[in-house]
Amino acid sequence: MLRKLMLAAGLCVAAFSMQAQAQTRTVRVAYLKSLSFSPLFAAIERRYFADEGIEVDLQIVQSSSEVVAFLARGQMDVAFGNLGVPFLNGVRNGFDVRLIAGVSYASADANDASPNPIVIAKASEGVLKSALDLKGKKVAVNTRGGIIEYQFARALRGVGLGIGDVELVTMGFPDMTAGLTNNAVAAAIVPEPAATAGMERGLTAELVRNPAPGAMLTVAMIGKNFLEGQGVDTADRFMRALRKASAGLQSRGEVMSPDNLAVWTKYTGIPAPLIAKTRPYTFEKDLAIDRADLKRQQDYLVETKQVPAAIDIDKLIDARHAKMVN
Repeated sequence: MLRKLMLAAGLCVAAFSMQAQAQTRTVRVAYLKSLSFSPLFAAIERRYFADEGIEVDLQIVQSSSEVVAFLARGQMDVAFGNLGVPFLNGVRNGFDVRLIAGVSYASADANDASPNPIVIAKASEGVLKSALDLKGKKVAVNTRGGIIEYQFARALRGVGLGIGDVELVTMGFPDMTAGLTNNAVAAAIVPEPAATAGMERGLTAELVRNPAPGAMLTVAMIGKNFLEGQGVDTADRFMRALRKASAGLQSRGEVMSPDNLAVWTKYTGIPAPLIAKTRPYTFEKDLAIDRADLKRQQDYLVETKQVPAAIDIDKLIDARHAKMVN
């Protein structure tokens, strides 16, 4: 009798295992190797996705335009990036893409160090004293119409200038420190860890500590695969895992714990000792989308004629999955 019970129990376990395996969904995720996406990396390593029956297939992409097109065609399920012209124009053109999360933010406190500071050449320290001194000068952005340009615009607006008062130069992040030191540009927003690395080497200096307090720096987007059918349930499970990971990253001590530093190094290739010195991103506990900042970012792109007109904020978001603030 005991052998029969044990056999039956074993069969039940095997059946449950096969059922769970059959229900596992592979989710194709587009991302860049950035510390701003730490909740994604933590959710993988802590097996929060696995607990939700999700296997993540990470795919590195090169541009926002590429990401939006992949999502709309169903070649990707989720993408991590930032709000910008490609996303807004994609929605305007009928692409099935929506925002589901605000992943990383700059601190709302202007006195807190941002992971995206405005930096200048060390030799310019004392000559350039504030954003006001950038009038008429060349400043570097990685691309037009993205979050870096928006942060520059916020910093300039804070001192009574507009983006038209500087000359924007498009330059890749890896080239910005060299661009500053050889006087190709006067200032740049250099994301971490390059910001800290440049200052530690004595090549650059901080000009504006927090260019855009409270700005929503990176977001998560979904495409047509997650907007209908079984994909809606998978999106729910994906977001539960991601929020659980973000909830564990609510202080510098948590973000910079030895275990987490090892994870960040694994997914970004940045040495843990350097990461430990950087200015951390802020992660909303619920990965909420800041509605007010979303509107500010879109309004800026309309004002600068980089998109033709504003889109209703509600049409940019999948309210079934996203949580909102403001």
